[in-house]
Amino acid sequence: MHEPQPEPEKKHPVSDRLACSACGALYRARQLLRVVNFRSGLAAFLAKGRADGWIETARVCRNCLSRGRHDLLVEQLEHERGQLSVVEREIASKAAHHLTLAEDIERDFEQSTTRGQRLADRVSEVGGSWGFVSGFLATIVLWVLLNVIVFHDRGFDPYPFILLNLLLSCLAAVQAPIIMMAQNRMSQRDRRQADQDFRINLKAEIEIATLHEKVDHLLHAQWNRMVELQQLQLDILQELARRRGDHG
Repeated sequence: MHEPQPEPEKKHPVSDRLACSACGALYRARQLLRVVNFRSGLAAFLAKGRADGWIETARVCRNCLSRGRHDLLVEQLEHERGQLSVVEREIASKAAHHLTLAEDIERDFEQSTTRGQRLADRVSEVGGSWGFVSGFLATIVLWVLLNVIVFHDRGFDPYPFILLNLLLSCLAAVQAPIIMMAQNRMSQRDRRQADQDFRINLKAEIEIATLHEKVDHLLHAQWNRMVELQQLQLDILQELARRRGDHG
């Protein structure tokens, strides 16, 4: 028995497709968006250099809409901030395409940590604790008591405690760079966190400004629609009153 062959995919004829008013590519009608329904600022930006009345009849694809949003955001930011940095352009692009920015800085930071860096963090954590300070002072006191009182002149490090000074100098020489390495890593993490906070705050500012424009556009459109409905109701009432007067 022959296996049933899958039906060939139905292709829409070219005559059923419409051209995007911006790029000219052919799309099905439901894939195109009417520019007249966009926010006034975005519609005016897309209509730059076009003929009068272009907004009322134009339909654009989603790719052209995304590019238009991006270019409009960049233009608005340049008007407010002047020349944009690479980060600001990146944020504008992600805001136009509604992409997220949040990252788990702590997880990425821990995954990129080497064994030596983890050891430096541990040494810095121990060396900066009260337990280390207390133990260190107790060791020095015990060292002095053993050499001065217990062993008297037969101590392994008699006064002026040259061996103790050598050990303390070596400890300080080794501990200080290790603590600085840990602090540099923490500073690097803080810079990454601050950079992410700046990106998120900038994107939130852009999104809020865009949301205000959308709300204003919706309120304006609903107000115009309400005025049209009220006018239509008045016309109907006037027509009913006229008919009643004719019958009376």
